[in-house]
Amino acid sequence: MGAFLFQLELAAFTDEMVLVIPRHRELINKLFDKGRLLSYSVSANRHMIWCVINAEEEQEAMEMVLAFPLYPYFTDVECHPLLFHNVLPLAMPGISLN
Repeated sequence: MGAFLFQLELAAFTDEMVLVIPRHRELINKLFDKGRLLSYSVSANRHMIWCVINAEEEQEAMEMVLAFPLYPYFTDVECHPLLFHNVLPLAMPGISLN
């Protein structure tokens, strides 16, 4: 599988967009659970989203982005194939024998 970094530019937030966010978050969570989404970040001003998608090919990754409920509100979509994507592993808490 390959990794693809998407840079998604959002239009100015509207009440209509806010209503779509719960469906969007539900899909994002499902993609994380399936291992298809490796990271997801939103800028503080809510104008940009960056996400890394795990897919066989760019077309498959793009189809995932097209299925995002917020897709109609994206004003620009850029895809960058990655050579690799490293993340800090989640640390397991220490075991207490008490």
